[in-house]
Amino acid sequence: MLRVEPLPVVMQLPGLQQFAIGDWRRDGIAAPQAGTLLMGGGEEVPSAMRWFAERAGGGRLLILRASGGADLQDYFYEEIGGISAARTLVFDARSPSFDPEVAALIDRADAIFIAGGDQARYIRFWKDSPVQQLLTAHVQSGKPIGGTSAGLAILGGWAYGALDDGSIDSAAALADPLGQAVTLEQRFLQVPWLQHVLTDTHFGQRDRQGRLLAFVNKARNLSGEPVVGLGVDEDAALALEGDGRARLHRLDPAHVAWLIVPQLPAEQLQQGQHLRQGEVAVIGINAESELDLGTLDVHSPAFLYRARTDQGQWQLDQLK
Repeated sequence: MLRVEPLPVVMQLPGLQQFAIGDWRRDGIAAPQAGTLLMGGGEEVPSAMRWFAERAGGGRLLILRASGGADLQDYFYEEIGGISAARTLVFDARSPSFDPEVAALIDRADAIFIAGGDQARYIRFWKDSPVQQLLTAHVQSGKPIGGTSAGLAILGGWAYGALDDGSIDSAAALADPLGQAVTLEQRFLQVPWLQHVLTDTHFGQRDRQGRLLAFVNKARNLSGEPVVGLGVDEDAALALEGDGRARLHRLDPAHVAWLIVPQLPAEQLQQGQHLRQGEVAVIGINAESELDLGTLDVHSPAFLYRARTDQGQWQLDQLK
């Protein structure tokens, strides 16, 4: 079992920047509530941020990132409110992931939010380290976690790691879904309700429907298990309750979340060849919808498409 050391007053570590606001010593007024905030990137969505902050029980919020500064913690503390303190840890190396003082901060946090940036840095810095263990322990103890952009990308049971130091687009992913550029990580974090879900970000705005289908097929090929895709548009956030039900918050009514569920195995899935697949359900989730991740049912969907892909082309037939 990982031993967590007492928290010192001041922490200065090579490869780590720290920012703080509020009184980290002050406990919350209620127990934290389970929940996961899946933000697609872009602008913060105030209603979603309030939903997340409320789950901290008035306690401590920890921001984890691998670039940037204090802006997100200041936004939560000064504009959203309802928390006793916020701290930010900015990792620039792997070594701080093994420091007991970092472990103490993660262990004491009532809510944890992972910022955007480059998910490859998160995987390289945290994989097989106490940080990875503590993040899983955090969610399994019933505390809330959230992420935006790269922070969302690593919350699924399967994650696109971008470990080739690029960001593959739909055309390249569909051309060779089993290729080396499609770098997937399994169970990097073990977030409830997301173990068979592969999450993606900036979704509609960057035309990532095709690449998510390619990712899902590679994950199914590697694991032999059913995997579904969940993409979230920019300026939108899916708030996942502890019971597996999720609702969308968004700034623009046109922005949605996308559930991608292959109904049949791929007709062609071989390394070096394009993906050929039909009968893929593509279901839209807007502010009037409710997604149940236990059953994959979507009540009041924004749209329902049947999709297929061949020769790198993504084709949609609208059913509703």
